[in-house]
Amino acid sequence: MKVRKKLTRPVLLMLLLAGALFTAGCSLWNTIDSSLDYVNEATSYVNDATAFAQGLPDLAQQAVLDPAARDQLEQSFVTMKDNITAFNGLTAPEFASEIHQKLLSYNETLLAEINTYLEQLKTNVIDLEALQQSPMMQTLSNITDTLGQLKELGQ
Repeated sequence: MKVRKKLTRPVLLMLLLAGALFTAGCSLWNTIDSSLDYVNEATSYVNDATAFAQGLPDLAQQAVLDPAARDQLEQSFVTMKDNITAFNGLTAPEFASEIHQKLLSYNETLLAEINTYLEQLKTNVIDLEALQQSPMMQTLSNITDTLGQLKELGQ
């Protein structure tokens, strides 16, 4: 015959508390992990935007005379649009919401500009001076400027 011990109230309470702490700990790790993922994704996006901004003037200049460069310029615009769409689909953690909202606002302007230039490329119009003076270049500069803020979030 087995003797069954009855759990005392303090032991039962400690077991419940331990289980709750374990569950909360897992939730905390998930929150930290998703926060780091966001910072990494946002940093990657800003780096891509920076590379796009740096290569755009030269690529546009080449595209004036070279149809292959024109195709490459068009693909560069399409790739940047895809990057913007992917970034806009991210959910920012609470601590990054201000930066995320800034980036979403910049992205709205950038998408409009990219669509304008894609339309111009369809009609074989490339205005280098207009491109260099466009709001797109300032917007890309603004996006690039958020890199320092994102690095601070990651620390």
